Amino acid sequence: MLRGSATRRLALGGIAAVAVAAAAMAQPAPGAAPLAPRPVHLAPSAAAAEPWSDRSYYLPMRDGVRIAVSLWFPNGEPPTTKAPVLLIQTRYGRAGIYNHNENGRYDDFRRAGYVVAVIDSRGSTASFGPRDVEIGPDEIADMDEIIRHLQTQPWSNGQVIAAGLSYMADTADLATGSAVRLTGAIVREADFDVYRHLMSPGGISNDFMLEAWGEDTLRRDLGRSVDPALDLDCGLRIEDCPKLFPRLQPVDEDHDFALIRQAIAGRHRWTPDTYKGADFFDDKATNGYRLSDFSPAMRLADLRKQAVPVQYWGSWMDAGTAEGALSRYDALPDVPAQVIITGNSHGGDRSTDPFASGERAPLPAFDDQVAAMMGFAAKVRANQPVGRSIHYYVLGSGQFRDSPVWPPKGLEIRRLNLAADNRLAGGGPPSAGGADRYAVDFTATTGQSTRWSTQFGPPADYGDRRTADSKLIVYTSAPFDRDMELAGRPSVALFLAAETADPAIFVYLEDVAPDGRVTYLTEGQLRAISRKLATPAELPYPIDGPAHTHRRADVQAITPAEPFEARIGLFPVAALVRKGHAIRVAIAGADAGAFRRYSEGKPDTFTIYRGASRASAVNLPLRPWR
Repeated sequence: MLRGSATRRLALGGIAAVAVAAAAMAQPAPGAAPLAPRPVHLAPSAAAAEPWSDRSYYLPMRDGVRIAVSLWFPNGEPPTTKAPVLLIQTRYGRAGIYNHNENGRYDDFRRAGYVVAVIDSRGSTASFGPRDVEIGPDEIADMDEIIRHLQTQPWSNGQVIAAGLSYMADTADLATGSAVRLTGAIVREADFDVYRHLMSPGGISNDFMLEAWGEDTLRRDLGRSVDPALDLDCGLRIEDCPKLFPRLQPVDEDHDFALIRQAIAGRHRWTPDTYKGADFFDDKATNGYRLSDFSPAMRLADLRKQAVPVQYWGSWMDAGTAEGALSRYDALPDVPAQVIITGNSHGGDRSTDPFASGERAPLPAFDDQVAAMMGFAAKVRANQPVGRSIHYYVLGSGQFRDSPVWPPKGLEIRRLNLAADNRLAGGGPPSAGGADRYAVDFTATTGQSTRWSTQFGPPADYGDRRTADSKLIVYTSAPFDRDMELAGRPSVALFLAAETADPAIFVYLEDVAPDGRVTYLTEGQLRAISRKLATPAELPYPIDGPAHTHRRADVQAITPAEPFEARIGLFPVAALVRKGHAIRVAIAGADAGAFRRYSEGKPDTFTIYRGASRASAVNLPLRPWR
């Protein structure tokens, strides 16, 4: 739900200098207020000036709320030959997104003949209205009016392609359900299921994301500098308003900042405290909404009905974006879709393949990513069939593979049992029963550069996890006797007991090289009281492997010291496990880098059972590497 790494400069204090000179009057769009010269306070600036837009105005919605629109035309003026539209709906500020998101490459679309339209969603930055919830029902209803408006402009050929990265991907995905049908959508690193894939994976609260992102966006929506040390406040001091550009961009008629100050004055905005106590999937926060209410996953009927062709990107190393892309593909089998799964950062501009720690160039190269996006857009504009395909990167191989289905064909599930001496043993029935005790280390962490932090900070970089594993309990297999492809959703079945009534379980799947280096592959987590397995009918969309409703009514109590079974699906992954390397399962009771502490805030010890009737095991989808 956040922007890529380039746009992160806007979030963490890189407020751009004041920008471009005033431009001549442009004709107003239908339904928009008359346009006037750009704000006099935005005078010509030093070399760091960033492009404004060719036209910027307020578009009133059905309820009178005014939505800020910026247009970038192919040659700086409304085209005389009717043109297609690339639509980006944001909550981070129009000019900032155009200039920085996707490494500033929206300009490629403009040069290719598109009108690029960037919208401030209602209640955010320059638009009017409250912001009680992210992507709420009114914001979704606005999409119909925005798309129709862009389709019917005198310079428009009626073709509108929604696009975006992160939050903007969420809005693009939701727009594919609009009754005012899109031509296509390019959806990159979306939060398909906000609860399961970002904010509460396994029912465990991602407090880092909720609090840091919530506070960041709150300051944006109230017209303040994201970095409190800068002490900029447009609502309080008019001279601060131009200093917040490009994140805060007045419309062209707002030459004295009166309108933008009116929009942010007294704005009602949710805060991180709004969601305190809304721990379960079906819990409503104090704003009356659930975390998951407006995820694309909750609106599948609309997406299915419109069947808009999509190009849908995710990454194995970016929160749950890969699982979201694959889940959407599986849930909507009749919707044309090109799915592309990489090993890149949230912004797609750096490789985060954990086996290539020294490599940072993304795969595909960013130029190739842009070419793929533009090629898809050209295809849907020409009404050419998109088909259905999955193009996925294999971590550790430097290669992409293709499959029409997920998991790919030819996989076999290899079961490895947790065994004595911290081994993973395969090739036969479980051994005689035994157990291992693990005193939970609540300082254990995956660090500050993870699949969770990449949405709001540095790209994932787990490094060598030998030291991190010293705080966990681990089980390691024998070395593989040939190269194998791990592709799909690994899972674990754990039999264990805890000393508290509310433990959290974290499971990491790792590669162990012959020289001892330990490389992160994927992970899964579960709040143990949510361990009840869900039937397919209880889930909002199909989930491969063990799944849980995470509903409050399905809580199963834990009795301290009594054994229970927890089946945990890990996030899907594709990785090359080379000959001579081993697989490791590492188990923790905390991840202090991102997630809330559970175990009732008390010390805890896990008793992990193995063998006999309580045979804890990991299931790996594998096939020989060819």
